[in-house]
Amino acid sequence: MKSPWEDPQFAELSLKHLDAKFLPGTRQEVDFLEAALGLTPPAKVLDLGCGAGRHAIELARRGYQVVGVDISSRLLEAARQRAAQAGVEITCLQGSVADLPSLLGDAAEAAFDAAISIGEAGLGALGGWQRDVAFLRAVRTALKPGRGLVLTTFNGLRRYRQWQPGDERFDFLRGVQKWETPPTWQGTPLRETVRLYIPAEARLLFEMAGFENVRIYGCQPGQFEGQPLQIDDIEMMVIGRTPRGEI
Repeated sequence: MKSPWEDPQFAELSLKHLDAKFLPGTRQEVDFLEAALGLTPPAKVLDLGCGAGRHAIELARRGYQVVGVDISSRLLEAARQRAAQAGVEITCLQGSVADLPSLLGDAAEAAFDAAISIGEAGLGALGGWQRDVAFLRAVRTALKPGRGLVLTTFNGLRRYRQWQPGDERFDFLRGVQKWETPPTWQGTPLRETVRLYIPAEARLLFEMAGFENVRIYGCQPGQFEGQPLQIDDIEMMVIGRTPRGEI
């Protein structure tokens, strides 16, 4: 099943919403990411699901080398345009984060000082837990020893609590959320299924992929503060580090 983000019309309409909701909090979020990942320029950062480049561009402004990956050609077009307007350089790679090793090529092993995946770009949207673990393993491989990944994803606890009999959009036995464009959508109908993880599952996936010191926090747009996760938070933040002794 193709990602809705591969549809240019959907991506174009969504970009306006993303800008309005998320752009104002970008600087605060990058402040947190720098501190949480122990970054100083000119470290090399991998931005997974970079979208229109809001984190990538802000990091580049601060002197970092940034490689962004996204499946949407329209969002990457916007990222390149905005980077040029900001007077910074970012490398944009189009493709699914599930294909990270082939996208990165020679940079697929121990090439990055940090990785970020903000906004449900990876975990849960790749087609099952096996593919999610494979994605996390590819990220771990791309990172240098002792380096970190900060990832945000939906907090499955919230959706389980919301479920009521007759709700066919959420399969609580498999933890799968079904989404489709509404009847008012004027275009090709789009559908997606997303695996929603509870915090314990997210921690387990990170550990299965080889990450250590895994921590889970709550997060909201423009409020990345390492706050405790609340059961009804929409998103959760997962942070893990690669083993220091790994080559």
